Amino acid sequence: MLRYSALLKDTNAYRSFMSDIKEGRLNHCYMVIGEDSLAVDGLIDIFTQTALCPKDGCGKCVICQKVEDKNHEDVFEPKNLKADGIREFIEKVYVKSVGDVKVMVIRELDKVDSRVQNFLLKSLEEPIDGVVFLLGVNKQTAVLDTIKSRSKKLTISPFSKDRLTEFFNDNYVGKPKSLVEEAIDCCMGSLTRCESLMNDEEYFSDMSEVIFVLKELTSTKVNLKMQKRLDIKDGRLLRYLDIMQLICGVLLKRKNAAKVEGFDRVNVLLDSFNTATLVNYNKLIIEAKNKVASYCKDENILDNLFIKMMEVKYLCR
Repeated sequence: MLRYSALLKDTNAYRSFMSDIKEGRLNHCYMVIGEDSLAVDGLIDIFTQTALCPKDGCGKCVICQKVEDKNHEDVFEPKNLKADGIREFIEKVYVKSVGDVKVMVIRELDKVDSRVQNFLLKSLEEPIDGVVFLLGVNKQTAVLDTIKSRSKKLTISPFSKDRLTEFFNDNYVGKPKSLVEEAIDCCMGSLTRCESLMNDEEYFSDMSEVIFVLKELTSTKVNLKMQKRLDIKDGRLLRYLDIMQLICGVLLKRKNAAKVEGFDRVNVLLDSFNTATLVNYNKLIIEAKNKVASYCKDENILDNLFIKMMEVKYLCR
C-alpha cells in the first residue's frame, strides 16, 4: 500500500474525489495541484486505485496492487513529456479498455511545452465515457487556461506540523526519531521536503553552521573566519546558498507576521536583520547562485557575497 496513504486520504482533495465517486459523478478530468510533488503523485495513485477498484481503492486487491506496481492494463502514462510521448499517450485514449474505466495520467503537466499541451484539448473538449484524466501540476501558471477550464481542480495544501508529527508517530519509517522531528520542523508541510531531509542527516548541522555565520558576520575582520566555517568543496556552495535563501525567506515571512510552522532555530536571527536587509540578501543569494551556474570560482563567489552582505546590512541598518 502507498506509504503515505493515511495522510493523503486525510485531505480535502481526497474527500472531494471520494464524494464524486460515491455520488456517481466522476469528472472526466481532475487536475491535482500542489508544490509538494510527492503528495501530488501519491494522490494520483490513490485516485487511480479508487477509480478502478470496486472497493473504493482498498489498497489490498489485485487491481490496487497492479496500480501500485505500475502495470494495470487500463492505466496509461506518457513515455516522455515531449511531443512524441504525448501524441502516443493521446492515441491510447481511443483504444478499447479492458474494464469499465480507463485512467490517463500525466504527473508533471506543467513541464509539458504549451504547444504540446494543445494535443490534449480534443480529448478534454469531447470527453469519452469511461475515460478519466488525472493531471499532476506543481505550477498552475505553466498550464494552458483552456486545459484548466476543462478540469476539476483539487489543490493540496501543506500539511500542518501537528498532523505530520501524528502521522510519523503512528508510522515507523526506519529513521531515528530525532531526525524525523528535525525533518518535520524544517519541511514547511511538504512531504517531498520531509522525506528528502530524513535522508540527509548532514542538512541540519549545515543549517546550524549557516545560522551561526549569518549571526556572526558583522565585520570584515570576521569575514575570512566565517568563510572557513563553510566547507564549500565538491559543489557544496550551492547547498549553503539554498539554506541561506530558505532562512531569509522564513525570516521575511515572520517579519511580515505570516505564519510559518517550525524553523524555531532561525529565530535567533530575527533581531539581527530588518526587512530591507533580508530582501536584499535574497537578491544577493540569487546572484551568487547564477555565478555558480556560470562556473565562477566558489571561493570568490562566497567572499564577494559576504562582503556585499555586510554592505547591505550597514546601508539598511
